[in-house]
Formats: sequence, structure tokens, C-alpha cells
Amino acid sequence: MKTDLVEIFQTIRAGLQPYATRGYTVHENSENGYDLYSEKNIELSGEKITERFFAGVYINGDAVEVKINTDEFSAENHHLSDFGDKKAGLKISALDDEKLKEVETLIEIIHTNFKEKEWI
Repeated sequence: MKTDLVEIFQTIRAGLQPYATRGYTVHENSENGYDLYSEKNIELSGEKITERFFAGVYINGDAVEVKINTDEFSAENHHLSDFGDKKAGLKISALDDEKLKEVETLIEIIHTNFKEKEWI
């Protein structure tokens, strides 16, 4: 069980980094934040969108936050924390194999949602 926030952050970031080769662009890559965006130009309801947040991991206070894009995705029945601005996710202060698998599955679900919506 990992309880060091830096170690938790680095472990989750390592699982998120391969998505940069799947059509996402790194926007933040620092010692306490890493996030990916889709930069596919799309038009949605007459509005042109040039970038869309995909997912990120951040050290924030006494927890590591894993945030995902919940635009056009219902996160209500997934027991996620609401971070506002169409972002939800998990607050993690201890990481074991089961929690890591939960994070990986959550990110894969959002990636599948992005593919289905043709956002990447």
C-alpha cells in the first residue's frame, strides 16, 4: 500500500502517460500535475472546440486527485468526487493494486467515450 503522495502521483501518471500516444496532448507535466487534452477541432451545437480536457492527475493538499472529463458522460453512479467545470474523479491518499485498477479502468472508460464521440 502506497501512502506517499509523490509515489502515488508518479504511479498514476505512469499509467496515464501512454494515452499521449493515442491522440492526446500533454498540457501540464510538472512535479505535482500531469494532464492530457484532445486538440481535435470539432463543432458541437454550432460551437467550435479546439481543445478538450481528457484526464489529469494532481497532488492537491493531502491527496492525489485523478480528474476526468465528464462532458456528455454521467459520473453520478460511479461514486466520484465533483471537481466542477465538467470534471469529476477520485481523491486518493492511499494506493493499493485494487485502487490502481479502479483508476486505470476509469481512464479507459473515458478514453472509450472520447473515441465514440470522435473527440480524438
